[in-house]
Amino acid sequence: MSSDPPGDSPEQPDDLARLPHGRHGLPAEFVERNQRQRLLASLVRSLAEGGYNATTITVITDGAGVTTRTFYKYFQSVEECYLAAFDMAAGELGESLAVAWGDGGDWPPRIRASIYAALEFFAAASGLAALLLTEPFVAGQAVSRHYQDQLARLAPYLREGRTLSESGDDLPETTERGLLGSLASQIGRKAAAGEASTLPGSLGELTQFVLTPYLGSAEARRVALAKSPR
Repeated sequence: MSSDPPGDSPEQPDDLARLPHGRHGLPAEFVERNQRQRLLASLVRSLAEGGYNATTITVITDGAGVTTRTFYKYFQSVEECYLAAFDMAAGELGESLAVAWGDGGDWPPRIRASIYAALEFFAAASGLAALLLTEPFVAGQAVSRHYQDQLARLAPYLREGRTLSESGDDLPETTERGLLGSLASQIGRKAAAGEASTLPGSLGELTQFVLTPYLGSAEARRVALAKSPR
């Protein structure tokens, strides 16, 4: 086994082999991080396979190869474990979106590039779609608030498009949240249907859907059908 610490992805952390029992000489920090990451990875797998209602502490600990006592060392409840995994995955997605958004350029292609980054992210980590996009609605108020907070953080990037439209000021206040929620729902449904690998192929239709309220259908289609994601 490598002596490097496990990776940070809650879906597929690096080096999450079960640790040997008894005295193994591994640093306590490594052991704790390994156990915590295995718990997060187990929760993500359970959400993708059976949903939140089937994701119990026993299911999580069995999947992680640890005891219930170990679970309570890191989390007080399934909800707390979920929130930790959600925040970690949302951070990873946010990093991908930030790179796609870049340092400047026209708004429409930056939106298109960001949508493409999100589609690639969930195509590569389909289990995170349940964690971030579909199960928050049944996982309780705290998780649902985390989901809504993420939409709120992204909404201003879409709202910039109002300046490109003569009717931008007439758009409902909820336009951005509605577009983001629908985008998340469409991605989540495809992933849940086992079609995550096809998500990048949805770039054109999803880009046109998001841009139409700001640019009109013809210009939104032109941007959506551009050859490059940027």
